[in-house]
Amino acid sequence: MKKISLLLSLGTIAATGCSMNPNKSSLNQFSADTSISSPQVQAQNAEMVNRYTAGWPESSVKAATKTISKFGEPQESTSSLLIWRNVSPFKRITVFRNEVDHKFPMLHKDVIEHVVDYKVPADKLDELSRFDGSLIYNRTAGELAARSNDEAMNFLALNLAHDIVTGQRMVEAARTEFGKVAMDYINGNKGPYIESLQFARQMNTADADQPSKLNWATAPRQAEEARPRDEMKEYQRPVNRQEMEAQESTKEEEELLKKTQKEELAE
Repeated sequence: MKKISLLLSLGTIAATGCSMNPNKSSLNQFSADTSISSPQVQAQNAEMVNRYTAGWPESSVKAATKTISKFGEPQESTSSLLIWRNVSPFKRITVFRNEVDHKFPMLHKDVIEHVVDYKVPADKLDELSRFDGSLIYNRTAGELAARSNDEAMNFLALNLAHDIVTGQRMVEAARTEFGKVAMDYINGNKGPYIESLQFARQMNTADADQPSKLNWATAPRQAEEARPRDEMKEYQRPVNRQEMEAQESTKEEEELLKKTQKEELAE
């Protein structure tokens, strides 16, 4: 009987725990399960979070708490941001104090950014811009970043961006999928697109571009020589009033001289 009673008690506790996890309608209100740690570790993490985020808004504190729990103390910090570098699978993670309102796929605050090395073809940039305004591409550094309120949503944004770049999804289909997966996440369901990157790490993604053909030491002269002749006429140095009067006076004198010469020849 004692064994049966114990099993019934455990079942009651489990059922109670499940019933205390109601669904939420906002991404900011939902917090994914974190790994269980000892009370001592939890206390240390809480003290660390308080030290770095005193006075920060709730959404930023929540993002910092989950990131510290997963990756430990940030490598860089200021009064307005925390940075972790080279924490697999990301090149960089930044938690911001300042919130940015974002309504896609539903209202939340953009406070955390995850960056990966990634090369985006020029003809795909417009599609990524239409897909999610919180995707940021730095062509020179070869970095693609996603911002939202949560790591899972940034995983999702980066994975769907990859689908767009590789032609697996159109923009509208990707936006629809984003909303569907985000709602599943709020309801407690997980999947590969919110748990890890679904593409291989890229290398040599930076693009330093090409230098201008102008020699900067002689750029003004080269630019002037390269300009079409008819265009140069439009950009001739303006003539001031005194120079114009002098030119007109010279013309009048020349005409008068010619007239006098003609009269003398006629006599």
